[in-house]
Amino acid sequence: MVPCRSCGEGIPENSRFCPQCGASLVAETMVTRTAAVSSPAAMLPSRTPSPSGSLDEGRFLPGTLLVDRYRVVALLGRGGMGEVYRANDLRLGQPVALKFLPEDTAKNEATLARFYNEIRIARQVSHPNVCRVYDLGDVEGQPYLSMEYVDGEDLGSLLRRIGRLPEVKALEIARKLCAGLAAAHDRGVLHRDLKPSNIMLDGRGNVLITDFGLAGLTAQIQGAEVRNGTPAYMAPEQLAGKEVSFQSDIYALGLVLYEIFTGKRAFEGASLAELVRLHTETTPVSPTSLVKDLDPAVERVILRCLDPDPRNRPASALSIAAALPGGDPLAAALAAGETPSPQIVAASGETTGIPLRVAVPCLATIIAGLVIVLIVGAQTSGLEQLNAEKSPEVLSATARELIARLGYTAKPIDSASGFDYDGDFMRYLTQKERPGGKWHEAPAARPSVLRFWYRQSPQYMFASDFHDSLLTPGVVTAYDPTPILSGMVNVELDPQGRLTLFEAIPPQLETKSDAAPAFDWKVLLSAAGLDLAKLQPAEPNWQELSPFAGPVPHVRFAWTRQPGAGGRSTFSSSDPGVARPACSRSSALAGRRRPYCSSWA
Repeated sequence: MVPCRSCGEGIPENSRFCPQCGASLVAETMVTRTAAVSSPAAMLPSRTPSPSGSLDEGRFLPGTLLVDRYRVVALLGRGGMGEVYRANDLRLGQPVALKFLPEDTAKNEATLARFYNEIRIARQVSHPNVCRVYDLGDVEGQPYLSMEYVDGEDLGSLLRRIGRLPEVKALEIARKLCAGLAAAHDRGVLHRDLKPSNIMLDGRGNVLITDFGLAGLTAQIQGAEVRNGTPAYMAPEQLAGKEVSFQSDIYALGLVLYEIFTGKRAFEGASLAELVRLHTETTPVSPTSLVKDLDPAVERVILRCLDPDPRNRPASALSIAAALPGGDPLAAALAAGETPSPQIVAASGETTGIPLRVAVPCLATIIAGLVIVLIVGAQTSGLEQLNAEKSPEVLSATARELIARLGYTAKPIDSASGFDYDGDFMRYLTQKERPGGKWHEAPAARPSVLRFWYRQSPQYMFASDFHDSLLTPGVVTAYDPTPILSGMVNVELDPQGRLTLFEAIPPQLETKSDAAPAFDWKVLLSAAGLDLAKLQPAEPNWQELSPFAGPVPHVRFAWTRQPGAGGRSTFSSSDPGVARPACSRSSALAGRRRPYCSSWA
C-alpha cells in the first residue's frame, strides 16, 4: 500500500483518496512537521514576510516578526486549509498558533467565508477541552487567525506511534472528548470533521478539539455542505448527503473511540462507495474481540454510537460520558470550575442508581416492613393505650360547656387549645420504672400522662416565649401568656374529657361582701369523674408554689377516698410533684363563688 502524504496511513491500491483523511493522491494534503532550520542565517529576525520557502520552512522563516507582534518560531503543519505556525505573542508574552490560508486561495471569497465562519463559530464555544480562538488579523493581504497553542501532538500521530491506549487513559481521553463536544453542541455548533488528527493532547494530559474549519450551526447546514468533511469519519447519512445533525458528530466520536480503545479503524474502505456501504450496511468488528479485557460497557457505548440509524445513537455526548465505566459528567464539570448545565445534571443520572431487578425487591421489602411497623406500632403505641376517643374539637366543646355551667358566660375575645404531656410523670417513669412493665400500664392509668388544655381570654393572647425545637415564636400554650388577666379561664381535661384542672382569674378590683357562701363542689367533682358520696374530707396539705397557679387561695379543701370505695392510684411516691395518690383537692377564694380548683384521681 502507498502511504498517504497527509496522515501517513496506508492507502489500498486503485484508491483515489485516503480513507483515513480523505486526501486525494494527487493533491497536497496536511503534513504535520517540525520546522527545521537549515542555517544560522534563517534565525535572523525579519520585519517583512519572507518569500515561500521549502516545505519545512513554509512561507515565513523562524524569527520573522509579523504585524510587530508575533515572532514566528516554527511551521507546525500545512494542508488544504493553509499553514499553521507556532509564534510568540510579544505583546502578551505567551505562545500562540497562527493559521494562514493558502496563498493561492487567500483571495477566494468562498474560502475566506469558510475561514471567517470558523472564527465566528469557534469563538462561541468556550470550554477547557476546546481549542480557543483569540483574534483575526491580516499580513499583507494574507488573513490569519491566532489561537491557543497546544504543546503536544495530535491523537492520530499518537495512535500511529503507540497503537491503542491503556483503558484507563483511553477512558480519560474519551470523557474529555465528550465534554468538549457537548460544549459545542450546547451552543448549537456541529464540528462535522471530528477525527484523531483534529484532537490535540498536550504534555499535561489535556485534550483539546481543534480545527472548526468545517463547523457550522445546525440551522445553517444544508445542500452540498452536508457532505463536507473527511469520508472515513462521516456518518452514513452524511456520506449519502441526506442530513447532518448532532448525531452525525456522535457517529464520528464513536469512530474515534473505536480507534482509541482498539488501536484500529472501525472500517477500511478503498473507495467512497465502499465506505458508504460499510457504514450503512455493516457493523464493525466487536471491540472485545480485538481487546479481550476491554470493559463490555465500553463496547456497548461504541456500538451504539456507530448505529446506522441516527435515532438509535446516544442522545448526546454527555450521555456517552455517563455510560462509560465510572462516568460522571457532573463531577467533571464541577472539577473544571464550570456551572453544570441542565443537560449535564440530567445525563449524570441516566446510568446511576440501583438496577431495576434489585430495586423492585428492595422496594417491596421496604413497603412490607412499613406495613408491619404500622400494625405493631398501632398495637403497642402509648397513644393507642390512652384510649383517646375524643377529638380536640369535642374536648374543646366539653371545656366551653363546663365554663358556661360554672357561670362564666361572657363571650371570650380569644381562645386556644392543644395537647400537652406531664413532663414530671414521664421523668419519673424514665428514672424509676425503666424497663418495667408499668410502661404499658401508665398511659391508661389515672392521672393521664396526656392532657388537653383549653383557655379563653377577654383580650387577645400573645405568647412571649419561643416554643418547640424549631423555636417557633407567637405560639400560645397553656401557660404562655401567663394567666394573670382578670377574666381568663384555663381548663385541663384528660383524653376521656374528665376535668383535671379548672382555673378562673377573678376581677382585680373586689367589692365588699359578706363571707363566702357555701359552695357545692359536686359540679367540679362530677366533671372530674368523682362521686362526692364516696369521698371523705381530709386536712389540706398541699400548697401551690408554682408562679402559674393563680391567686393564692383563701380557702382550701381536700378529700380522700373512703376505704373500700374502689379505685387506686397506679403509682405512689412521697414526691407529691410526681406521684398521684387517689385523692382530690380544691381551693377557693373567699368572697368569690367560682373557685380555683385542681383534682387528681
